Amino acid sequence: MAFDQWFNPITWTVFVALTAVNLLVLLYATGRYPALRPWVLRQLRRLSRRTDLEWLDWIPLLVAAGIAYAAVSAYGIASGAYGCFPPGVSDPVGVLNSGHALLAGGNPFYVPDCGGHLEIPYGLAAVLIDALGSLGGLPGVYLVWGVLALALLPLAWLVAGSDRRLIVVYLGTSALYVPLISSQIDGVTNALVPVAILLSIYLARRHELAAAVLGGFLSTARFPTLFPILGATGANRRHRLLAFLAAAATFGAVSGLSYLAWKSDFLGPVFLNQVGRRSFSLNFYGVLLFANALPSSIAIEGVQAGLTLALVLVVFLRVRSPVLSASLVLVGLSLLTPFLSFNILIWLLPVALVGARARWWLWGIASVGSVNYDLALNVWAWDDGVTWPSAVLDLVLTALLIGLLLELWRDERRARAAPHATGG
Repeated sequence: MAFDQWFNPITWTVFVALTAVNLLVLLYATGRYPALRPWVLRQLRRLSRRTDLEWLDWIPLLVAAGIAYAAVSAYGIASGAYGCFPPGVSDPVGVLNSGHALLAGGNPFYVPDCGGHLEIPYGLAAVLIDALGSLGGLPGVYLVWGVLALALLPLAWLVAGSDRRLIVVYLGTSALYVPLISSQIDGVTNALVPVAILLSIYLARRHELAAAVLGGFLSTARFPTLFPILGATGANRRHRLLAFLAAAATFGAVSGLSYLAWKSDFLGPVFLNQVGRRSFSLNFYGVLLFANALPSSIAIEGVQAGLTLALVLVVFLRVRSPVLSASLVLVGLSLLTPFLSFNILIWLLPVALVGARARWWLWGIASVGSVNYDLALNVWAWDDGVTWPSAVLDLVLTALLIGLLLELWRDERRARAAPHATGG
């Protein structure tokens, strides 16, 4: 059976299985079904042959996720599915050539790819990772990006609170994690966004300014990452304003040096073309794009930028939880962008650390986003020309994002009211 014949059935089987397990994790956490917890505990004890669950931390989940990622990546490389056959642009080859170009002193943002050329929409932090991976060819590229993507689980464990065990199980079984990083090179490269956010939050507990500098540098990989990084600096205990300025200055300095080195070859692919991208979107902008009713206008980008900066400022001034701060900005970005691709939904994974109710919303977003992208958009809209199912799901996903944003804001208000209620 050819690759394209069995790939979709396996993809849907994995999606259904993980979505069900993810739902089981959520139901287990509520405690509303008395028979559920004993049954789950029995199954886990059979798996571990132990009477306790202390073994269930990030390590077995990391191993399972790593095996799945390695298996899919190895098959894609060995079979040629990630190469130039069938004819056409190959994103993995483009990423590899970007790394080679940087090492050779060339332009890593516009590279040859399978007889044509490909724009690389990632900034300096990302192409440095490409360069490191390119030393090992295509396997090296997948190795370095895979290590970074898999780092999400131990970082979530370090950042999370008392419910960290539940959180890493939830993340490890999310349809927005292993299936996404395994199926597309854009999925695994976009995983750098939540990894950068969690890493910055963790390091800020030890050195706020160093964490801000690192966050600013990593934000150059995908420039919207800077906004949740800036918002989260408002939760710092000692150097809030200095950390904000340090992150912004680092991002500006690295981006400025990149511009001096590559001029418009850098500015266009990494910034201008991404801000104005209008190919498709899984939020309400998708409905407008289907109807050709969204003009390419600087006014739209201006409103989007203004609302984003306003959101960052409000979060910086009001929110005192770094995870909640970053989550609010991430959800806001998902609503405001006219290009909400399926890969970008992986940015939302830090939301799982906020609380139980937020994880329910995130489960709905993962489910609707997956069905929309893999079926309604990829098959019905693009192959068959039937766009209304995807348009409906665009609106459903938008409603879920708005519900999540309101839920996170209620969390912020409850957190601010708690000290007064307890006399603290």
